[in-house]
Amino acid sequence: MSASDHSRAFWCDSCHVPLLGKLCHACGSVGRDLSTAALVPVFRPEINYLKKRVTPELHSFLHELETWVTPVNYTYYGNGATLFRLSATTADVKSCPAPKGSPSHRPRDQTFAVFQKANRAYVEQMQYEAEHFIRETVRVHNGRPVLVSFSGGKDSTVASHLVMNALGRSDVLHVFADTTIEFPDTYQYLQEFQQEHPLTPFIISRSQLDFFQTAESIGPPSRILRWCCSTHKTNPLAKIINSLSPDQGVLTFDGVRKSESVRRSKYQRITNKHKVANEILASPIIEWSDLAVWIYLLFHGLNFNKAYTKGFRRVGCLYCPFNSDWSYKMTQYRYPRQYQRWQTFLLEQGERMGHPNPENFAANGWRCRAGGRGLDHYKASIESAPCLLSDTAISYQVLSGDPRKVGHFFRPLGPQTQIRSNDHSETFLIHDHRTNEMLASVEVGFEDRAIRINYLLEKGKRIFQQRVEKQLRKLQSCIQCGACSAKCQLKAITVMNEDFSIDANKCVSCLDCVRHRCPAVESLMKKGK
Repeated sequence: MSASDHSRAFWCDSCHVPLLGKLCHACGSVGRDLSTAALVPVFRPEINYLKKRVTPELHSFLHELETWVTPVNYTYYGNGATLFRLSATTADVKSCPAPKGSPSHRPRDQTFAVFQKANRAYVEQMQYEAEHFIRETVRVHNGRPVLVSFSGGKDSTVASHLVMNALGRSDVLHVFADTTIEFPDTYQYLQEFQQEHPLTPFIISRSQLDFFQTAESIGPPSRILRWCCSTHKTNPLAKIINSLSPDQGVLTFDGVRKSESVRRSKYQRITNKHKVANEILASPIIEWSDLAVWIYLLFHGLNFNKAYTKGFRRVGCLYCPFNSDWSYKMTQYRYPRQYQRWQTFLLEQGERMGHPNPENFAANGWRCRAGGRGLDHYKASIESAPCLLSDTAISYQVLSGDPRKVGHFFRPLGPQTQIRSNDHSETFLIHDHRTNEMLASVEVGFEDRAIRINYLLEKGKRIFQQRVEKQLRKLQSCIQCGACSAKCQLKAITVMNEDFSIDANKCVSCLDCVRHRCPAVESLMKKGK
């Protein structure tokens, strides 16, 4: 059975353990179809939490390796039978059927031995296939440095174990993108992982932007405007990756899985079309289910992030707008200091933005924020008027940002010829990078922050003007997050020390950075209720 066949979870009623397939390899009996494979174990800290919320007669059914839960509907199982369901929002018991059978008093070591034997064939087959994929991928992309994208979650832990096993070496570079708002247990686990793997090189990438200051400036991230992934994860990570192998690029293995979300269900196992330029991304466990990941971890006795033992189903950013209500409930219970800091910030941010009900904004409204109302919305607006001196020219007023950087933001539109430049103004021409045809003349006044652009092209004038205005919005809204540089395959864009520049000798006007949606502009300009 391949990993892609593990769409269901089974339970052996004889051995009282979950199965990745229908057949129990411990006793030979056929397992009972229990649920979808989104089945995860419940550990002692969560069990202690549950015992405060369920009736005492259920306590004897709650044991590690024998209590499992389906995160989709918060149904808890004991000995393969439904024990109760919890409410995701209140964490209170939603339904509680009479427990079937009698509680198990089997020692944990005995349960674990049976669990291993029952699933050994499935684990070995999954591991063989994944490691073969890893070796073959490395062979095909020979010459690229190999690294593991390590998030500190269960999936990247499995991916790391598979990669080092498959390649027979422990010196595979691991890179961790620190958003600075990770789970406290994640930082603890990173230390433990490095202590357990002293020969494994470990690099941590981190944004130069302060998360809370950025959220105050362009609004907190929401499910519609999730700028944080670009500014605090992808962009800093891209800088590290680009510095490792600027010519050949890198081959990165990660723990992405299709079952994590609808969007990820469409991902390919190998791709180079993603957020970081010049990187081949390979996902060896992309078809694995939640149950498959957990059985692999437990089967091999791998150490993992302790946040999972506390009731969290996924780990990542503490304040991710996609975190479930259950996750926020657990954050409030397990990490009260971090939870309170975020709630205080949201309440104050709601007041700064003039929200009609800051309490509602802090409770849940921020997660569905769709626009920049109450923020510096003008930065994402274009103030323009027809030029009185020419029918083909438009005058723009730079509302924010440094007008001396106009030439850098316009460089991707085509090569430039400098006509005049002094302390007060500059004039340059923009050419087509293929035909050398003149596309526009640009006059920039530094003191009055005025820009006069004469559009000289006939064909494609409208789309060229849209690109010009898009770059002006980026100039006005720029927070030096590095999103543009992450998209540039030729490393022509530099964002450093609050400065943005484009190397005219490297830029080939591929327009990748122009097409890329600026997270700051998107967060400030979109409108919604």
